[in-house]
Amino acid sequence: MYQSDWNRVYILTALAGILAGYLIALVFRPSLLPPMIRLGGLHEPITVLFLGSDVVYSEREGIKKAQKGAFNGRSDTIMLARLDPYRNSLDVLSIPRDTQANIPGYGVQKINAANALGGPDLTMRTVSSLLGLSVDNYLILNVQGLVNMINELGGVTVEIPKPMHYMDWTAKLRIDLSPGPHTLTGNQAMGFVRFRHDALGDIGRVQRQQIFIKALLDRAIKPDAWLHIPKLILIAQTYIDTNMSMSTVLKVANFMRGVPKKNQHMVMLPGRFSGTGDWATDPDDVQRIVAKFLGSSFVGSERQRIRLVVVNASSTANLGFSLARYLRARGYSWVVVKNPETPPIQGQRTKIIAQRANPEDAEQVKSDLNNTGELICASVGDIESTVTVIAGEDIVSLVASQTESKPRSRGRK
Repeated sequence: MYQSDWNRVYILTALAGILAGYLIALVFRPSLLPPMIRLGGLHEPITVLFLGSDVVYSEREGIKKAQKGAFNGRSDTIMLARLDPYRNSLDVLSIPRDTQANIPGYGVQKINAANALGGPDLTMRTVSSLLGLSVDNYLILNVQGLVNMINELGGVTVEIPKPMHYMDWTAKLRIDLSPGPHTLTGNQAMGFVRFRHDALGDIGRVQRQQIFIKALLDRAIKPDAWLHIPKLILIAQTYIDTNMSMSTVLKVANFMRGVPKKNQHMVMLPGRFSGTGDWATDPDDVQRIVAKFLGSSFVGSERQRIRLVVVNASSTANLGFSLARYLRARGYSWVVVKNPETPPIQGQRTKIIAQRANPEDAEQVKSDLNNTGELICASVGDIESTVTVIAGEDIVSLVASQTESKPRSRGRK
């Protein structure tokens, strides 16, 4: 064989190896590929308003029946997502359905009424006015579509944070979930994201929706998820309404599954409960969250300005108070200890939650805890905090070593 033939063989072998590596990464580890070279990827930042439509009923002869393909109900779920291929990031801003907002032409109402009053176009205008930014794309998912999609995927594994027991007679939906990791069926998933019969009401539901989105992204990156794409597309054509082309929807889905966890940021629009029980926002808080949503970063973190809530999820009594002392000794002046809502789970790992799109603050806390624990950028912690620490078994020895060293040093004096 001539040298030129051997060169051709080497080149073809190298190209085949590169192609094989690309396809393996695309299926098994899409986050390893830069967004610009992913098959069917995004090349420009895009903002999408995701809406979950409430059940719409028709009544005939006194009998209510759910309209499976209806999209004109109130918005149970309102999430604004920004997908940025330059930063390879996914930012999701959850807007509570009871948020007070000026709906153009209708005045100040709960924001979830916008879709029922004027569809997605009115909802986009309302969200744009509330946040002060442009919203050009929308996607509405009927709740029955969620059920079918989760069933097609074979379920989604979610860590249930608290006991959830309720019977929704109108929707004929029984919610019966206990704390801990569970692989949810479609109906169970719908119950999980719709449940709001606890002290936080709709705010607790927003937190659970963020937990579910993270779990769904984890499910989407598994290689076998590709096998379900044809049937998922068929379900989408029935239960999804959008102003985007199907090719753009697939690009959005493909991009989201490839974003590394560290670049997935989820936050709830901050606010407070008003006298009527609605969610009232502060313009300064909204401006700060939107700036972060658009990619701006803060210079640094100051311990004195961080509002810390510590929850003991371990089996060690008084760990919460010991950890609070540990953190105060390191310069945190606002530290509150709260009781867990559920009994500790065996082997619970510490979670450090950036409650208000502030990973810099959460990373500062994690550093002061000797990098112990998992950092979570989602509004799933205490709503009064900027950072919530769910103390697990892995932090017990760190706190014990610090508290035990102090009496010995005093004894030598």
